[in-house]
Amino acid sequence: MFINLSYPLSESTPFYSKLPPPRLEKRFDLEQGDTCNSYYLTTSNHAGTHVDGPNHFDVNGRKIADYSLAELVFTRVALLDIRVEQDELIHSKHLTGCSQCRKDCDLLMIRTGFGKYRFDADTYINHNPGFSAEAATFLMDYFPALKALGVDFASIAAMTHMEEGCEAHRIFLGCGAYNKRPALLIEDVRLPETLPNMERVFLVPWFVEGIDSAPCTLFTEIADNACGVAVIE
Repeated sequence: MFINLSYPLSESTPFYSKLPPPRLEKRFDLEQGDTCNSYYLTTSNHAGTHVDGPNHFDVNGRKIADYSLAELVFTRVALLDIRVEQDELIHSKHLTGCSQCRKDCDLLMIRTGFGKYRFDADTYINHNPGFSAEAATFLMDYFPALKALGVDFASIAAMTHMEEGCEAHRIFLGCGAYNKRPALLIEDVRLPETLPNMERVFLVPWFVEGIDSAPCTLFTEIADNACGVAVIE
Protein backbone atom coordinates (compact mmCIF):
# COMPACT_ATOMS: atom_id res chain seq x y z
CA MET A 1 0.00 0.00 0.00
CA PHE A 2 1.26 3.47 -0.87
CA ILE A 3 0.46 6.92 0.54
CA ASN A 4 1.24 10.14 -1.30
CA LEU A 5 3.18 12.60 0.88
CA SER A 6 3.37 15.39 -1.70
CA TYR A 7 0.96 18.05 -2.95
CA PRO A 8 0.01 18.47 -6.62
CA LEU A 9 1.66 21.50 -8.21
CA SER A 10 -0.86 24.01 -9.55
CA GLU A 11 -1.45 27.68 -10.16
CA SER A 12 -2.98 27.86 -6.67
CA THR A 13 0.10 26.44 -4.94
CA PRO A 14 1.06 28.90 -2.18
CA PHE A 15 4.25 30.72 -3.11
CA TYR A 16 6.26 33.83 -2.28
CA SER A 17 4.38 36.99 -3.26
CA LYS A 18 7.49 38.71 -4.69
CA LEU A 19 8.10 35.86 -7.13
CA PRO A 20 5.96 34.67 -10.07
CA PRO A 21 3.70 31.76 -9.03
CA PRO A 22 3.37 28.59 -11.11
CA ARG A 23 1.58 29.24 -14.40
CA LEU A 24 -0.04 26.90 -16.94
CA GLU A 25 -0.52 27.93 -20.56
CA LYS A 26 -2.54 25.71 -22.85
CA ARG A 27 -0.72 25.67 -26.20
CA PHE A 28 -2.80 23.02 -27.98
CA ASP A 29 -6.50 22.43 -27.26
CA LEU A 30 -8.66 19.58 -28.56
CA GLU A 31 -11.79 21.66 -27.99
CA GLN A 32 -10.36 24.33 -30.31
CA GLY A 33 -9.71 21.84 -33.10
CA ASP A 34 -6.07 21.00 -32.34
CA THR A 35 -4.86 17.42 -32.69
CA CYS A 36 -4.03 17.11 -28.97
CA ASN A 37 -3.94 18.88 -25.61
CA SER A 38 -0.56 20.28 -24.56
CA TYR A 39 0.61 22.81 -21.97
CA TYR A 40 3.60 24.92 -21.06
CA LEU A 41 4.36 25.03 -17.34
CA THR A 42 6.36 27.90 -15.86
CA THR A 43 7.42 27.49 -12.26
CA SER A 44 10.15 28.03 -9.73
CA ASN A 45 12.04 24.86 -8.88
CA HIS A 46 11.23 25.62 -5.23
CA ALA A 47 7.44 25.77 -5.58
CA GLY A 48 5.19 23.24 -3.86
CA THR A 49 6.55 19.97 -2.52
CA HIS A 50 10.20 20.09 -3.55
CA VAL A 51 13.65 18.91 -2.55
CA ASP A 52 16.65 21.16 -1.93
CA GLY A 53 19.92 19.74 -3.18
CA PRO A 54 23.30 20.77 -1.72
CA ASN A 55 23.95 23.10 -4.67
CA HIS A 56 21.09 25.31 -3.41
CA PHE A 57 23.59 26.87 -0.97
CA ASP A 58 26.93 25.28 -1.87
CA VAL A 59 28.49 26.24 -5.20
CA ASN A 60 30.39 22.94 -5.18
CA GLY A 61 27.47 20.88 -3.89
CA ARG A 62 25.64 18.19 -5.82
CA LYS A 63 22.69 19.17 -7.99
CA ILE A 64 19.50 17.19 -7.75
CA ALA A 65 19.99 15.40 -11.09
CA ASP A 66 23.33 14.10 -9.77
CA TYR A 67 21.51 11.72 -7.41
CA SER A 68 20.76 8.13 -8.35
CA LEU A 69 17.38 6.55 -7.72
CA ALA A 70 18.96 4.22 -5.15
CA GLU A 71 20.03 7.23 -3.06
CA LEU A 72 16.45 8.50 -2.96
CA VAL A 73 14.87 5.44 -1.33
CA PHE A 74 14.79 5.62 2.46
CA THR A 75 14.35 2.49 4.56
CA ARG A 76 14.96 3.75 8.10
CA VAL A 77 12.32 6.43 8.48
CA ALA A 78 11.52 8.28 11.69
CA LEU A 79 8.56 10.58 12.32
CA LEU A 80 8.74 13.25 14.99
CA ASP A 81 5.77 15.34 16.08
CA ILE A 82 6.44 18.76 17.54
CA ARG A 83 4.21 21.75 18.20
CA VAL A 84 5.39 25.21 17.15
CA GLU A 85 3.59 28.47 16.50
CA GLN A 86 3.64 30.83 13.54
CA ASP A 87 7.04 32.50 13.06
CA GLU A 88 8.60 30.28 15.77
CA LEU A 89 12.11 28.93 15.43
CA ILE A 90 12.70 25.26 16.17
CA HIS A 91 15.49 24.68 18.70
CA SER A 92 16.90 21.49 20.18
CA LYS A 93 14.49 21.88 23.12
CA HIS A 94 11.68 21.07 20.68
CA LEU A 95 13.49 17.90 19.55
CA THR A 96 13.65 15.89 22.77
CA GLY A 97 11.40 13.30 21.09
CA CYS A 98 14.40 12.29 19.00
CA SER A 99 15.25 9.92 21.84
CA GLN A 100 12.24 7.84 20.74
CA CYS A 101 13.32 7.78 17.09
CA ARG A 102 15.69 5.20 15.66
CA LYS A 103 19.22 6.57 15.92
CA ASP A 104 20.21 5.17 12.51
CA CYS A 105 17.36 6.85 10.61
CA ASP A 106 18.15 7.98 7.08
CA LEU A 107 15.02 10.12 6.72
CA LEU A 108 13.56 12.21 9.54
CA MET A 109 10.06 13.61 9.02
CA ILE A 110 9.03 16.59 11.17
CA ARG A 111 5.26 16.94 11.59
CA THR A 112 4.07 20.21 13.12
CA GLY A 113 0.50 20.37 11.83
CA PHE A 114 1.31 23.62 10.02
CA GLY A 115 -0.15 22.17 6.85
CA LYS A 116 -3.56 23.24 8.16
CA TYR A 117 -2.65 26.77 7.02
CA ARG A 118 -1.82 25.79 3.46
CA PHE A 119 -5.13 27.23 2.22
CA ASP A 120 -3.99 30.63 3.58
CA ALA A 121 -0.97 31.57 1.48
CA ASP A 122 -0.01 34.61 3.57
CA THR A 123 0.20 32.59 6.79
CA TYR A 124 1.72 29.51 5.17
CA ILE A 125 4.44 31.39 3.29
CA ASN A 126 5.11 34.51 5.35
CA HIS A 127 4.63 33.21 8.90
CA ASN A 128 5.94 29.66 8.73
CA PRO A 129 8.01 28.13 11.52
CA GLY A 130 11.62 27.34 10.69
CA PHE A 131 14.84 25.84 11.94
CA SER A 132 17.48 27.55 14.00
CA ALA A 133 21.10 26.84 13.16
CA GLU A 134 21.44 25.25 16.59
CA ALA A 135 18.64 22.77 15.84
CA ALA A 136 20.17 21.91 12.47
CA THR A 137 23.50 21.12 14.11
CA PHE A 138 21.74 19.09 16.81
CA LEU A 139 19.99 16.86 14.24
CA MET A 140 23.09 16.35 12.10
CA ASP A 141 25.03 15.28 15.19
CA TYR A 142 22.25 13.16 16.69
CA PHE A 143 21.52 11.22 13.47
CA PRO A 144 24.87 10.30 11.87
CA ALA A 145 23.18 8.37 9.03
CA LEU A 146 20.69 11.13 8.14
CA LYS A 147 20.33 11.54 4.38
CA ALA A 148 17.22 13.73 4.25
CA LEU A 149 14.87 15.84 6.36
CA GLY A 150 11.20 16.38 5.48
CA VAL A 151 8.98 19.11 6.94
CA ASP A 152 5.28 19.95 6.66
CA PHE A 153 5.82 23.66 6.06
CA ALA A 154 7.00 25.69 3.08
CA SER A 155 10.69 26.06 3.97
CA ILE A 156 13.01 25.26 6.84
CA ALA A 157 13.78 29.00 6.79
CA ALA A 158 11.14 30.97 8.68
CA MET A 159 10.34 34.05 6.63
CA THR A 160 10.63 36.27 9.72
CA HIS A 161 14.04 34.76 10.65
CA MET A 162 15.57 34.48 7.19
CA GLU A 163 19.28 34.68 8.03
CA GLU A 164 18.89 32.03 10.72
CA GLY A 165 17.06 29.87 8.20
CA CYS A 166 19.77 30.38 5.59
CA GLU A 167 22.38 29.23 8.10
CA ALA A 168 20.27 26.16 8.89
CA HIS A 169 20.15 25.40 5.16
CA ARG A 170 23.94 25.70 4.96
CA ILE A 171 24.39 23.26 7.85
CA PHE A 172 22.03 20.59 6.46
CA LEU A 173 23.27 20.98 2.89
CA GLY A 174 26.91 20.43 3.81
CA CYS A 175 28.45 23.86 3.40
CA GLY A 176 30.62 23.43 6.50
CA ALA A 177 31.34 20.64 8.96
CA TYR A 178 28.99 18.16 7.27
CA ASN A 179 30.25 18.56 3.71
CA LYS A 180 30.93 14.83 3.42
CA ARG A 181 27.34 13.89 4.33
CA PRO A 182 24.86 16.62 3.38
CA ALA A 183 21.17 16.01 4.03
CA LEU A 184 18.57 16.73 1.37
CA LEU A 185 15.75 19.03 2.48
CA ILE A 186 12.21 18.07 1.45
CA GLU A 187 9.88 21.01 2.05
CA ASP A 188 6.08 21.44 1.89
CA VAL A 189 5.51 17.74 2.64
CA ARG A 190 2.00 16.43 3.19
CA LEU A 191 1.97 14.68 6.59
CA PRO A 192 -1.58 13.77 7.66
CA GLU A 193 -2.36 13.48 11.37
CA THR A 194 -2.90 9.73 11.05
CA LEU A 195 -0.01 8.12 9.24
CA PRO A 196 0.79 4.41 9.50
CA ASN A 197 4.32 3.21 10.10
CA MET A 198 6.36 3.92 7.01
CA GLU A 199 8.40 0.96 5.78
CA ARG A 200 10.03 2.83 2.90
CA VAL A 201 9.80 6.33 1.49
CA PHE A 202 10.50 7.12 -2.16
CA LEU A 203 11.64 10.55 -3.34
CA VAL A 204 11.19 11.22 -7.06
CA PRO A 205 12.38 14.70 -8.10
CA TRP A 206 12.19 16.21 -11.54
CA PHE A 207 15.56 15.20 -12.95
CA VAL A 208 16.38 18.45 -14.74
CA GLU A 209 20.07 18.85 -15.49
CA GLY A 210 21.72 22.03 -14.27
CA ILE A 211 19.32 23.04 -11.47
CA ASP A 212 20.07 22.90 -7.76
CA SER A 213 16.72 21.57 -6.55
CA ALA A 214 13.41 20.41 -7.99
CA PRO A 215 9.72 19.81 -7.40
CA CYS A 216 9.19 16.21 -6.41
CA THR A 217 6.79 13.42 -5.69
CA LEU A 218 7.22 11.84 -2.27
CA PHE A 219 5.38 8.69 -1.28
CA THR A 220 5.62 5.97 1.33
CA GLU A 221 5.06 2.25 1.29
CA ILE A 222 3.31 0.84 4.34
CA ALA A 223 2.31 -2.63 5.47
CA ASP A 224 -1.26 -3.59 4.58
CA ASN A 225 -2.03 -4.20 8.26
CA ALA A 226 -0.16 -1.11 9.55
CA CYS A 227 -1.53 0.75 12.52
CA GLY A 228 -1.30 4.48 13.31
CA VAL A 229 1.87 6.13 14.59
CA ALA A 230 1.87 7.35 18.16
CA VAL A 231 2.35 11.10 18.47
CA ILE A 232 5.59 12.18 20.15
CA GLU A 233 5.21 15.52 21.86
